[in-house]
Amino acid sequence: MQYQTYENRRAILIKPEDVEYHTPADADHRYAETNWFCFHVPEEKLMAIVYTVARKAVGVQSCDISLYGALVDNRAETLYLDTQMALPAPPKLSEYTTANGLYVKAVKPPRDYRVDYVGYDDTEIHVDFKGLMEPFDIHDPDHSPMAKATTEEQHAGAGMGSGYGGHFDLTGHFTGTLKFRGREYAVDCVETMDHSWGNRAEIDVPTMGWSHAHFGKNFAIKWINHWDPGKPVDQQQSLAHGYVMEDGQAYGLTDMKLYTNRIGSVITSVEVYVTDKRGKKFHAVGTAEAGGPWICYASSLVYAAQCRWTLDDGRVGYGLASEITSLQALTRRHGRRWTQSSGHITS
Repeated sequence: MQYQTYENRRAILIKPEDVEYHTPADADHRYAETNWFCFHVPEEKLMAIVYTVARKAVGVQSCDISLYGALVDNRAETLYLDTQMALPAPPKLSEYTTANGLYVKAVKPPRDYRVDYVGYDDTEIHVDFKGLMEPFDIHDPDHSPMAKATTEEQHAGAGMGSGYGGHFDLTGHFTGTLKFRGREYAVDCVETMDHSWGNRAEIDVPTMGWSHAHFGKNFAIKWINHWDPGKPVDQQQSLAHGYVMEDGQAYGLTDMKLYTNRIGSVITSVEVYVTDKRGKKFHAVGTAEAGGPWICYASSLVYAAQCRWTLDDGRVGYGLASEITSLQALTRRHGRRWTQSSGHITS
C-alpha cells in the first residue's frame, strides 16, 4: 500500500479536500480514516469524546460517544457510552450522519466543523468548532521539525505508525451545548481535534500518547509521544511530534520531557517540558479531574483524562492527556495461565 511522502505532498499540504477520504485503490480492511473531537465543561468536571473510524474499502464505520464526570478506572462508571462498531460507512467525510445519531459537517474545511448528536437518555451534543490556527501536518518539516523524509521513517516516527500515514492536529474553540439526561450545559472551551488516514489494523495498535494543554485561545501546547511502559517511568516517553501554538501560529516542537503518574492505567498527573523551534521552553503540570478507560478499538486499552494544567508563569488551562496500548502487548506481558500439576494449581 502506497503513502505520500513529503516530497510528493509538498505542493498540497493540508487542503480543504483533506477532510475527505484518502482511501487508495488497493486498500483492504485495515485502511482507516478517523475524526476525533473532544470538549469539556471544566466547572462541572465534564468531558465528552466524539470519535469515528471509517473503513471505506469494506463499507463500515465505528462511532463512539463517551462522557466522563469523574476519574474512574472502569467503563461502568463512565457517565455515558454509545459505542457502535459496525455502522455503514458514509459516502463522504465532509458531511455525514451515522446510524446512531451523530452528524458531522466540515463547515469551512479544513478548519471549522459542526458536530450534532442526539442519543439515548435525553442526551445531546450541539457544538461548533472553529480552528485557531492552520492544521498542523506532522509530515511537513515546515510544520514539524520531527518530520521524516521517507514513508518508512514517517511511520516509525509518527507515534501511531502507518495509522498516521496522513495526520493533522488542529487546536480550536468549541461553543454550544451538551445535554446529559435532560440537563443542559454550556460549552465554551479550547480543545484540539485531529484527522488521520492510513493503514491501521485493530490489533497491535502502537503504544503511544496524544495529549495537549490549552491556556485560552492564544496559547496551547500539543504533543504526540512514543511510550514504552517496560522502561522506568522517567524514561518511558519521548517526542514524536507536537507544537506550541501562540497567537494563532504553530511552532513545531524539537524536544520534550514527559512524566506521567498513574495508578494502574489511570492517569493521575502529568508533567511536561517542551522546547519549540524558536528555542522557547515551557513547563506545565497537569492534574487529572475527569476521565476513564476508552475503548476505541476492541483490542486496545486507552485511558483518557481531562486535566487542569498550570504553566510556570501561573496561567491555568485545560486539556486532554491520553495513552493507548494494544491488548496484545499487555497480554504478552501480563497474561496469566492456571495449570494443574500433581494436584496443585499454580500460576
